[in-house]
Amino acid sequence: MLSRYTDTNITPVKAPTVASTPPSACAEIPLPAVNWQAIGQTAPTPLEGDIDTHSLSTNGLPHADMILVTWTSAEWSALDHVMLNSATPRASDDVAWRQKWFSYFNDNTINAYSEDSTSDPLFHFQLVGITNALGEQQRVLLVKSQVHLAHPPWIAGLESMLDTLFAHSGAKRIVSTGTAGGGSITDMLGAAIVTNMAKIDLEKPENDTCGYNHQTFRCETWFPSEALYPSTQQSLMFAMDQVWNTDTIADAIEELNQGQNDDADEAPDTSNTSASNVAYHYADLINAPLSPDNLTQAQIKVAKDQPLLTTDFYYIEETERSSPYCFLEMDDAVIAHQAESAGLEYAFIRNVSDPIVATHTASGEPIPESVRGNWSGIVYSRCGFYSSFNSVLMSWAAIAGSC
Repeated sequence: MLSRYTDTNITPVKAPTVASTPPSACAEIPLPAVNWQAIGQTAPTPLEGDIDTHSLSTNGLPHADMILVTWTSAEWSALDHVMLNSATPRASDDVAWRQKWFSYFNDNTINAYSEDSTSDPLFHFQLVGITNALGEQQRVLLVKSQVHLAHPPWIAGLESMLDTLFAHSGAKRIVSTGTAGGGSITDMLGAAIVTNMAKIDLEKPENDTCGYNHQTFRCETWFPSEALYPSTQQSLMFAMDQVWNTDTIADAIEELNQGQNDDADEAPDTSNTSASNVAYHYADLINAPLSPDNLTQAQIKVAKDQPLLTTDFYYIEETERSSPYCFLEMDDAVIAHQAESAGLEYAFIRNVSDPIVATHTASGEPIPESVRGNWSGIVYSRCGFYSSFNSVLMSWAAIAGSC
Protein backbone atom coordinates (compact mmCIF):
# COMPACT_ATOMS: atom_id res chain seq x y z
CA MET A 1 0.00 0.00 0.00
CA LEU A 2 1.24 3.51 -0.69
CA SER A 3 0.54 7.18 -0.81
CA ARG A 4 1.09 9.02 -4.07
CA TYR A 5 2.92 12.33 -4.32
CA THR A 6 1.19 15.14 -6.13
CA ASP A 7 2.98 16.79 -9.05
CA THR A 8 2.97 20.43 -7.99
CA ASN A 9 6.39 22.04 -7.98
CA ILE A 10 8.51 19.13 -6.79
CA THR A 11 10.05 15.79 -7.70
CA PRO A 12 9.69 13.40 -4.75
CA VAL A 13 12.79 12.13 -3.00
CA LYS A 14 13.18 8.38 -2.43
CA ALA A 15 9.96 7.66 -4.28
CA PRO A 16 9.21 6.40 -7.78
CA THR A 17 9.35 8.96 -10.54
CA VAL A 18 5.86 9.08 -12.02
CA ALA A 19 4.50 10.93 -15.00
CA SER A 20 1.45 13.17 -14.64
CA THR A 21 -0.08 11.64 -17.79
CA PRO A 22 0.22 8.14 -19.26
CA PRO A 23 3.06 7.25 -21.64
CA SER A 24 2.68 6.60 -25.35
CA ALA A 25 1.59 2.99 -24.89
CA CYS A 26 -1.78 4.23 -23.60
CA ALA A 27 -1.91 7.77 -24.96
CA GLU A 28 -3.81 6.79 -28.12
CA ILE A 29 -6.86 5.94 -25.98
CA PRO A 30 -8.68 9.12 -24.90
CA LEU A 31 -11.20 9.45 -22.12
CA PRO A 32 -14.61 9.03 -23.75
CA ALA A 33 -17.26 11.68 -24.09
CA VAL A 34 -19.75 11.29 -21.24
CA ASN A 35 -23.13 10.00 -22.41
CA TRP A 36 -25.26 11.65 -19.74
CA GLN A 37 -28.44 10.67 -21.59
CA ALA A 38 -27.61 7.00 -20.96
CA ILE A 39 -28.59 7.53 -17.30
CA GLY A 40 -31.22 10.21 -17.87
CA GLN A 41 -29.03 13.07 -16.65
CA THR A 42 -27.56 16.28 -18.03
CA ALA A 43 -23.99 17.56 -18.02
CA PRO A 44 -22.85 20.09 -15.42
CA THR A 45 -23.40 23.69 -16.49
CA PRO A 46 -20.29 25.89 -16.78
CA LEU A 47 -20.76 29.10 -14.77
CA GLU A 48 -17.72 30.94 -16.04
CA GLY A 49 -19.91 33.99 -16.60
CA ASP A 50 -20.31 34.27 -12.81
CA ILE A 51 -16.56 34.80 -12.41
CA ASP A 52 -15.35 38.36 -12.91
CA THR A 53 -11.63 38.64 -12.27
CA HIS A 54 -11.79 42.40 -11.69
CA SER A 55 -14.40 42.24 -8.93
CA LEU A 56 -13.09 39.00 -7.48
CA SER A 57 -9.68 40.54 -6.90
CA THR A 58 -11.22 42.51 -4.03
CA ASN A 59 -14.41 40.63 -3.21
CA GLY A 60 -13.13 37.04 -3.03
CA LEU A 61 -14.19 33.84 -4.76
CA PRO A 62 -17.58 33.26 -6.37
CA HIS A 63 -20.29 31.97 -4.06
CA ALA A 64 -20.49 28.18 -4.02
CA ASP A 65 -22.55 25.55 -2.23
CA MET A 66 -19.77 22.99 -2.39
CA ILE A 67 -16.04 22.74 -3.13
CA LEU A 68 -14.61 19.86 -5.17
CA VAL A 69 -10.82 19.81 -4.93
CA THR A 70 -8.19 17.70 -6.65
CA TRP A 71 -4.39 17.64 -6.84
CA THR A 72 -2.29 16.22 -9.71
CA SER A 73 -2.30 17.19 -13.38
CA ALA A 74 -3.88 13.88 -14.41
CA GLU A 75 -6.64 14.34 -11.83
CA TRP A 76 -7.15 17.94 -12.92
CA SER A 77 -7.62 16.93 -16.54
CA ALA A 78 -10.20 14.30 -15.58
CA LEU A 79 -12.00 16.87 -13.40
CA ASP A 80 -12.17 19.37 -16.24
CA HIS A 81 -13.25 16.71 -18.72
CA VAL A 82 -16.23 15.47 -16.69
CA MET A 83 -17.34 18.81 -15.29
CA LEU A 84 -16.66 21.26 -18.12
CA ASN A 85 -15.89 19.50 -21.42
CA SER A 86 -17.65 16.14 -21.35
CA ALA A 87 -19.10 16.34 -24.87
CA THR A 88 -15.82 15.41 -26.60
CA PRO A 89 -13.11 12.83 -25.83
CA ARG A 90 -10.09 13.97 -23.83
CA ALA A 91 -6.53 13.01 -24.80
CA SER A 92 -4.03 12.61 -22.00
CA ASP A 93 -1.67 15.23 -23.46
CA ASP A 94 -4.35 17.87 -24.08
CA VAL A 95 -3.74 20.99 -21.97
CA ALA A 96 -5.51 23.70 -24.01
CA TRP A 97 -8.52 23.50 -21.66
CA ARG A 98 -6.42 25.00 -18.84
CA GLN A 99 -6.71 28.44 -20.43
CA LYS A 100 -10.34 28.60 -19.26
CA TRP A 101 -9.34 28.28 -15.60
CA PHE A 102 -8.47 31.04 -13.13
CA SER A 103 -5.54 31.28 -10.73
CA TYR A 104 -5.80 32.47 -7.13
CA PHE A 105 -2.68 33.92 -5.48
CA ASN A 106 -1.61 34.42 -1.88
CA ASP A 107 -2.26 38.16 -2.10
CA ASN A 108 -5.94 37.44 -2.90
CA THR A 109 -5.56 38.46 -6.53
CA ILE A 110 -7.09 36.40 -9.32
CA ASN A 111 -5.82 36.11 -12.87
CA ALA A 112 -6.58 34.03 -15.92
CA TYR A 113 -4.54 30.83 -15.97
CA SER A 114 -1.06 31.24 -17.47
CA GLU A 115 1.81 28.79 -17.86
CA ASP A 116 4.17 31.79 -17.76
CA SER A 117 3.08 33.22 -14.42
CA THR A 118 6.03 34.66 -12.51
CA SER A 119 4.58 33.64 -9.14
CA ASP A 120 3.01 30.43 -7.90
CA PRO A 121 -0.75 30.46 -7.35
CA LEU A 122 -2.35 28.92 -4.29
CA PHE A 123 -4.84 27.10 -6.52
CA HIS A 124 -6.65 27.15 -9.86
CA PHE A 125 -10.45 27.21 -10.01
CA GLN A 126 -13.59 27.11 -12.10
CA LEU A 127 -17.33 27.08 -11.31
CA VAL A 128 -20.11 24.73 -12.46
CA GLY A 129 -23.75 24.11 -11.66
CA ILE A 130 -24.94 20.54 -11.00
CA THR A 131 -28.66 19.81 -10.77
CA ASN A 132 -29.53 17.65 -7.77
CA ALA A 133 -32.40 15.21 -7.21
CA LEU A 134 -34.72 18.07 -6.18
CA GLY A 135 -34.07 19.93 -9.43
CA GLU A 136 -32.01 22.54 -7.63
CA GLN A 137 -28.73 23.81 -9.05
CA GLN A 138 -25.78 23.25 -6.76
CA ARG A 139 -22.96 25.71 -7.36
CA VAL A 140 -19.72 23.70 -7.23
CA LEU A 141 -16.34 25.41 -7.03
CA LEU A 142 -13.80 23.20 -8.83
CA VAL A 143 -10.29 23.55 -7.38
CA LYS A 144 -6.90 22.28 -8.50
CA SER A 145 -4.62 22.65 -5.47
CA GLN A 146 -1.06 23.88 -5.88
CA VAL A 147 -0.13 23.12 -2.26
CA HIS A 148 0.49 19.76 -0.65
CA LEU A 149 1.62 18.16 2.60
CA ALA A 150 4.79 16.69 1.10
CA HIS A 151 6.50 19.85 -0.20
CA PRO A 152 6.83 23.57 0.62
CA PRO A 153 4.90 25.33 2.06
CA TRP A 154 3.90 22.05 3.74
CA ILE A 155 0.92 21.81 6.08
CA ALA A 156 0.81 25.55 6.70
CA GLY A 157 0.27 26.16 2.98
CA LEU A 158 -2.45 23.54 2.74
CA GLU A 159 -4.27 24.87 5.79
CA SER A 160 -4.03 28.41 4.41
CA MET A 161 -5.49 27.34 1.06
CA LEU A 162 -8.41 25.61 2.74
CA ASP A 163 -9.11 28.52 5.06
CA THR A 164 -9.12 30.87 2.07
CA LEU A 165 -11.56 28.65 0.17
CA PHE A 166 -13.89 28.35 3.15
CA ALA A 167 -13.83 32.06 4.03
CA HIS A 168 -14.34 33.44 0.53
CA SER A 169 -16.64 30.93 -1.20
CA GLY A 170 -19.35 30.52 1.45
CA ALA A 171 -19.42 26.77 0.74
CA LYS A 172 -20.98 24.47 3.34
CA ARG A 173 -19.40 21.24 2.10
CA ILE A 174 -16.10 20.07 0.60
CA VAL A 175 -15.24 16.87 -1.27
CA SER A 176 -11.70 15.82 -2.17
CA THR A 177 -11.19 13.62 -5.22
CA GLY A 178 -8.20 12.09 -6.96
CA THR A 179 -5.81 9.17 -6.96
CA ALA A 180 -4.96 7.01 -3.96
CA GLY A 181 -3.32 3.82 -2.80
CA GLY A 182 -5.54 0.79 -2.31
CA GLY A 183 -6.25 -0.25 1.25
CA SER A 184 -7.22 -3.84 0.53
CA ILE A 185 -6.28 -6.62 -1.87
CA THR A 186 -9.92 -6.55 -3.00
CA ASP A 187 -9.62 -2.92 -4.19
CA MET A 188 -9.06 -3.22 -7.92
CA LEU A 189 -7.23 -0.77 -10.16
CA GLY A 190 -9.63 2.05 -11.07
CA ALA A 191 -12.08 1.44 -8.21
CA ALA A 192 -13.74 4.56 -6.78
CA ILE A 193 -14.21 4.72 -3.01
CA VAL A 194 -16.07 7.15 -0.74
CA THR A 195 -15.58 7.71 2.97
CA ASN A 196 -16.37 10.27 5.66
CA MET A 197 -13.41 9.44 7.94
CA ALA A 198 -9.72 10.32 7.85
CA LYS A 199 -6.73 9.56 10.07
CA ILE A 200 -3.52 11.58 9.87
CA ASP A 201 0.03 10.25 10.32
CA LEU A 202 2.80 12.76 9.59
CA GLU A 203 6.57 12.26 9.84
CA LYS A 204 8.28 15.15 8.06
CA PRO A 205 9.85 17.70 10.44
CA GLU A 206 8.44 20.49 8.27
CA ASN A 207 4.96 19.42 9.45
CA ASP A 208 5.79 19.40 13.16
CA THR A 209 3.48 22.38 13.61
CA CYS A 210 0.51 20.02 13.21
CA GLY A 211 -1.26 19.92 16.56
CA TYR A 212 -3.60 17.10 15.53
CA ASN A 213 -1.17 14.47 14.27
CA HIS A 214 -2.35 10.86 14.73
CA GLN A 215 -5.96 11.95 15.24
CA THR A 216 -9.00 10.59 13.36
CA PHE A 217 -11.84 12.75 12.06
CA ARG A 218 -15.37 11.78 11.07
CA CYS A 219 -18.12 13.84 9.45
CA GLU A 220 -21.18 12.82 11.45
CA THR A 221 -23.77 15.11 9.87
CA TRP A 222 -23.53 14.25 6.16
CA PHE A 223 -22.64 11.42 3.84
CA PRO A 224 -22.91 11.68 0.04
CA SER A 225 -25.96 10.26 -1.71
CA GLU A 226 -25.61 6.78 -3.21
CA ALA A 227 -28.70 7.04 -5.45
CA LEU A 228 -26.84 7.51 -8.76
CA TYR A 229 -23.90 5.20 -8.08
CA PRO A 230 -25.30 2.04 -9.74
CA SER A 231 -26.23 3.72 -13.04
CA THR A 232 -23.01 5.74 -13.10
CA GLN A 233 -20.93 2.64 -12.47
CA GLN A 234 -22.71 0.57 -15.09
CA SER A 235 -23.01 3.12 -17.90
CA LEU A 236 -20.36 5.81 -17.50
CA MET A 237 -17.28 4.63 -15.62
CA PHE A 238 -14.12 3.53 -17.40
CA ALA A 239 -13.21 -0.17 -17.54
CA MET A 240 -9.50 -0.30 -16.83
CA ASP A 241 -8.85 -3.37 -18.98
CA GLN A 242 -9.02 -0.98 -21.95
CA VAL A 243 -5.62 0.40 -20.95
CA TRP A 244 -4.32 -2.33 -18.65
CA ASN A 245 -4.33 -5.62 -20.55
CA THR A 246 -1.87 -8.30 -21.67
CA ASP A 247 -0.29 -6.05 -24.31
CA THR A 248 0.15 -2.98 -22.12
CA ILE A 249 1.22 -5.11 -19.14
CA ALA A 250 3.99 -6.66 -21.24
CA ASP A 251 5.16 -3.17 -22.15
CA ALA A 252 5.02 -2.07 -18.51
CA ILE A 253 7.04 -5.09 -17.34
CA GLU A 254 9.63 -4.34 -20.00
CA GLU A 255 9.82 -0.78 -18.68
CA LEU A 256 10.33 -2.07 -15.14
CA ASN A 257 13.08 -4.49 -16.13
CA GLN A 258 14.81 -1.93 -18.30
CA GLY A 259 14.73 0.55 -15.43
CA GLN A 260 16.36 -2.02 -13.16
CA ASN A 261 19.11 -2.53 -15.72
CA ASP A 262 19.62 1.21 -16.14
CA ASP A 263 19.92 1.64 -12.38
CA ALA A 264 22.54 -1.10 -12.27
CA ASP A 265 24.53 0.55 -15.07
CA GLU A 266 24.48 3.92 -13.31
CA ALA A 267 25.37 2.67 -9.84
CA PRO A 268 26.45 -0.98 -9.83
CA ASP A 269 26.21 -2.67 -6.45
CA THR A 270 28.88 -5.35 -6.11
CA SER A 271 28.14 -6.02 -2.47
CA ASN A 272 25.12 -8.20 -3.16
CA THR A 273 22.91 -9.55 -5.91
CA SER A 274 20.53 -6.63 -6.09
CA ALA A 275 17.08 -6.50 -7.61
CA SER A 276 18.59 -4.90 -10.71
CA ASN A 277 19.88 -8.32 -11.75
CA VAL A 278 16.42 -9.88 -11.68
CA ALA A 279 14.01 -9.97 -14.62
CA TYR A 280 10.37 -9.95 -13.54
CA HIS A 281 7.52 -11.64 -15.38
CA TYR A 282 3.72 -11.50 -15.57
CA ALA A 283 3.22 -14.19 -12.91
CA ASP A 284 5.50 -12.32 -10.52
CA LEU A 285 3.70 -8.98 -10.68
CA ILE A 286 0.06 -9.44 -11.64
CA ASN A 287 -1.97 -10.03 -8.49
CA ALA A 288 -5.76 -9.76 -8.15
CA PRO A 289 -6.02 -5.92 -8.18
CA LEU A 290 -3.97 -5.79 -11.40
CA SER A 291 -5.48 -8.76 -13.23
CA PRO A 292 -7.31 -7.63 -16.40
CA ASP A 293 -9.93 -10.28 -15.68
CA ASN A 294 -10.99 -8.21 -12.66
CA LEU A 295 -11.05 -4.89 -14.52
CA THR A 296 -13.88 -5.35 -17.01
CA GLN A 297 -16.24 -3.24 -14.84
CA ALA A 298 -15.11 -0.38 -12.62
CA GLN A 299 -15.89 -0.78 -8.93
CA ILE A 300 -17.70 1.61 -6.62
CA LYS A 301 -17.13 1.09 -2.91
CA VAL A 302 -18.99 2.84 -0.09
CA ALA A 303 -16.74 2.89 2.98
CA LYS A 304 -18.77 4.94 5.45
CA ASP A 305 -17.07 5.17 8.85
CA GLN A 306 -13.94 3.40 7.55
CA PRO A 307 -10.99 5.80 7.76
CA LEU A 308 -8.59 6.69 5.00
CA LEU A 309 -4.97 7.30 5.97
CA THR A 310 -3.26 10.61 5.24
CA THR A 311 0.56 10.68 5.29
CA ASP A 312 3.28 13.09 4.18
CA PHE A 313 5.61 10.29 3.09
CA TYR A 314 5.67 7.60 0.45
CA TYR A 315 5.50 4.00 1.57
CA ILE A 316 4.35 0.50 0.68
CA GLU A 317 3.38 -1.91 3.41
CA GLU A 318 4.51 -5.50 3.13
CA THR A 319 1.26 -7.01 4.40
CA GLU A 320 -2.35 -5.95 4.56
CA ARG A 321 -3.69 -4.76 7.90
CA SER A 322 -6.36 -6.84 9.66
CA SER A 323 -8.54 -3.71 9.65
CA PRO A 324 -7.32 -1.88 6.56
CA TYR A 325 -7.78 1.76 5.74
CA CYS A 326 -10.17 2.25 2.85
CA PHE A 327 -7.40 4.02 0.91
CA LEU A 328 -4.13 5.92 1.35
CA GLU A 329 -3.39 9.47 0.24
CA MET A 330 -1.59 12.65 1.30
CA ASP A 331 -3.96 15.55 2.12
CA ASP A 332 -7.49 14.59 3.14
CA ALA A 333 -7.21 14.48 6.95
CA VAL A 334 -6.05 18.11 6.86
CA ILE A 335 -9.21 18.91 4.91
CA ALA A 336 -11.25 17.15 7.60
CA HIS A 337 -9.60 19.10 10.42
CA GLN A 338 -9.90 22.49 8.74
CA ALA A 339 -13.47 21.79 7.61
CA GLU A 340 -14.55 20.87 11.13
CA SER A 341 -12.92 24.02 12.49
CA ALA A 342 -14.80 26.12 9.92
CA GLY A 343 -18.13 24.30 10.33
CA LEU A 344 -18.14 22.58 6.92
CA GLU A 345 -19.24 19.04 6.14
CA TYR A 346 -16.83 16.84 4.18
CA ALA A 347 -16.30 13.58 2.32
CA PHE A 348 -13.56 11.98 0.26
CA ILE A 349 -14.01 10.21 -3.08
CA ARG A 350 -10.78 8.73 -4.42
CA ASN A 351 -9.78 6.22 -7.08
CA VAL A 352 -7.37 3.31 -6.70
CA SER A 353 -4.56 4.30 -9.03
CA ASP A 354 -2.04 2.41 -6.86
CA PRO A 355 -3.39 -1.01 -5.87
CA ILE A 356 -1.57 -3.21 -3.39
CA VAL A 357 1.26 -4.80 -5.39
CA ALA A 358 2.79 -8.24 -5.04
CA THR A 359 5.30 -8.82 -2.27
CA HIS A 360 6.79 -12.08 -3.65
CA THR A 361 7.50 -13.52 -7.06
CA ALA A 362 5.71 -16.59 -8.39
CA SER A 363 8.57 -18.72 -7.04
CA GLY A 364 8.26 -17.21 -3.56
CA GLU A 365 11.21 -14.82 -3.66
CA PRO A 366 10.61 -11.46 -1.92
CA ILE A 367 10.33 -8.46 -4.23
CA PRO A 368 12.46 -5.57 -2.90
CA GLU A 369 10.60 -2.47 -1.76
CA SER A 370 12.37 -0.37 -4.40
CA VAL A 371 11.07 -2.64 -7.17
CA ARG A 372 7.57 -2.63 -5.73
CA GLY A 373 7.70 1.16 -5.62
CA ASN A 374 8.91 1.41 -9.20
CA TRP A 375 6.24 -1.03 -10.35
CA SER A 376 3.54 0.92 -8.56
CA GLY A 377 4.80 4.14 -10.16
CA ILE A 378 4.64 2.57 -13.61
CA VAL A 379 1.04 1.49 -13.01
CA TYR A 380 0.12 4.99 -11.87
CA SER A 381 1.79 6.73 -14.80
CA ARG A 382 -0.11 4.56 -17.27
CA CYS A 383 -3.47 4.44 -15.52
CA GLY A 384 -3.91 7.40 -13.14
CA PHE A 385 -5.45 9.60 -15.84
CA TYR A 386 -8.12 6.97 -16.55
CA SER A 387 -8.81 5.94 -12.96
CA SER A 388 -9.27 9.63 -12.04
CA PHE A 389 -12.15 9.78 -14.52
CA ASN A 390 -13.98 7.23 -12.34
CA SER A 391 -13.67 9.11 -9.06
CA VAL A 392 -14.73 12.39 -10.69
CA LEU A 393 -17.82 10.68 -12.10
CA MET A 394 -18.55 9.25 -8.66
CA SER A 395 -18.17 12.75 -7.20
CA TRP A 396 -20.63 14.08 -9.76
CA ALA A 397 -23.07 11.27 -8.88
CA ALA A 398 -22.76 12.09 -5.17
CA ILE A 399 -23.72 15.72 -5.85
CA ALA A 400 -26.39 15.08 -8.48
CA GLY A 401 -28.06 12.38 -6.38
CA SER A 402 -28.39 14.53 -3.28
CA CYS A 403 -31.67 15.93 -2.04
